[in-house]
Amino acid sequence: MSADGDSDVAMEDQSKEAAPETAPAETSEEAGADAPAEKAEEEEAAKAPEPTPEECVSMAESAKDAGNTLLKESDFAGAAQKYREGLDLTEPLLEKDPAEIGEDLQRRGTAVYVALRLNSAQAFLKQSAWVDVIEHADKVLIVEKDNTKALYRRGLAGIKLDTEGRLEQARQDFARMVQLEPTNREAREHHQKAKERLKDLKQQEKERLSLAMKGGLYQEQHKKLSKQQAAYDEEVKRRKEAGEDEISWEDWTKKEKEKQEELDKKQKEEARKRREEEQLEQEKRQWEEENERRKSEGQEELSLEDWRAAEAKKAAEYRKPEEVVKTDDVDLDEEERKMLQETKNKGYYHGRLGTVLSDAAPKPQQVANAEAVSNNGGSEWNQAGTWEEKDVSSWAKERLTALLQKAQASCPEVTLPSGSTAAVTAKVTKVKSLTGEAHIVYVRKQPRHGFNYEAELSFDVSLGEGGKFGGYMSLPELMDATTATQLRIDARWKSGGPSEEILPLATEWLDKLRDNVRSQVTAFREEYQAKT
Repeated sequence: MSADGDSDVAMEDQSKEAAPETAPAETSEEAGADAPAEKAEEEEAAKAPEPTPEECVSMAESAKDAGNTLLKESDFAGAAQKYREGLDLTEPLLEKDPAEIGEDLQRRGTAVYVALRLNSAQAFLKQSAWVDVIEHADKVLIVEKDNTKALYRRGLAGIKLDTEGRLEQARQDFARMVQLEPTNREAREHHQKAKERLKDLKQQEKERLSLAMKGGLYQEQHKKLSKQQAAYDEEVKRRKEAGEDEISWEDWTKKEKEKQEELDKKQKEEARKRREEEQLEQEKRQWEEENERRKSEGQEELSLEDWRAAEAKKAAEYRKPEEVVKTDDVDLDEEERKMLQETKNKGYYHGRLGTVLSDAAPKPQQVANAEAVSNNGGSEWNQAGTWEEKDVSSWAKERLTALLQKAQASCPEVTLPSGSTAAVTAKVTKVKSLTGEAHIVYVRKQPRHGFNYEAELSFDVSLGEGGKFGGYMSLPELMDATTATQLRIDARWKSGGPSEEILPLATEWLDKLRDNVRSQVTAFREEYQAKT
């Protein structure tokens, strides 16, 4: 979106950046000599009177100009900081009565405030800080409910956040933009994109509900993982028979992903080449047909390049009438038309921010983990008990990590192969990685606890004078459908592992550690089942 200098800043590509000048380092003597002067300046600043409203507006305009310069230089963080300085100066003025500071000054202050908010949204867009973009756009829309730049930037950020609530808001924003600017093609394209993505998310939610009703939240993932596990087992067996190095689950899945990506890339390239060849063949047929027609009418034949130029000209002329689009012709559904009519009927901001004369726009609400739960299960807002999903991934990851790190097996006195005795300990030293998700789904007020994680652990087995040996454990299918006794725990030693003499004892204690890991997973499942 381009913009004028007063209300927004236009972004331009900067081919070169000026090298910042660096000041020479101060010596300790110079720094010491400057200290009293700095202290005096601070005291003088403390005594300085508060700036007048007129001075605040002027200083804010200067901050806006400085921010615009930084924005054009691609210093987005610096620009946002300058805009923040201007907002701190102007926002208090919007709360004042126009009679107190004068209507002209308040209008001027409001104008620079809106520009600072819009430019802040632009700076955060460039930094992919989508929530900050929405925050600044929201503030503008309180003041000017039909500000197209605020609608556009909030809509873009909403699409990027890709949640149902944000996509719904983006759909409404672009629908309103289409009404305000019927010829804005970008707004129409983003409106359609938001609608399609929102439709996809709702379909995914229906599919999740269907899976939940069948008793498995992650049924498809389980099937996929089972296939992967079988393929991995085959590869491990092949490597062993061929005398090749072992491969971990993590390394194997990484290589398989790279192979799949390469295959997808190759298939896309082949599909692109086929489309180009088909298009070329179609062009040649049409070109030959056109020349046959011209020949039959006694006209001069066209070269392929001239024919393409003529076709492009026809297409351009055909598209011209579409440049002006009536609002009534825009593809809006009944719900959107109703929403836009309600928007038209809303009031307009005048005066203080705290006294907006319109209905507050509803904002999407997400169920918090700590929200109050009714006696029958589910949150207070869902008293009908039809369907509710609660994301508890953060809690589950924290609890799983804590419990897995507690896993250990020990004995104060064990006989070693040498005949001597020693204290033996096998324990998990670190949870290297834990990835996945956990959700509680309420179907007709009955909770279903689903989780799907993969874990990689480090462990040590200490055998006294027999030595200390480290290694790694992989839990590729740490999920609700797998019981603790069925839980697969792959382990491998670091640096070759124990010697042949000590290996049986080390393996025995590694198995005991595996059992304790399963016990920790059982403890997690019990905690999780009790959570609502």
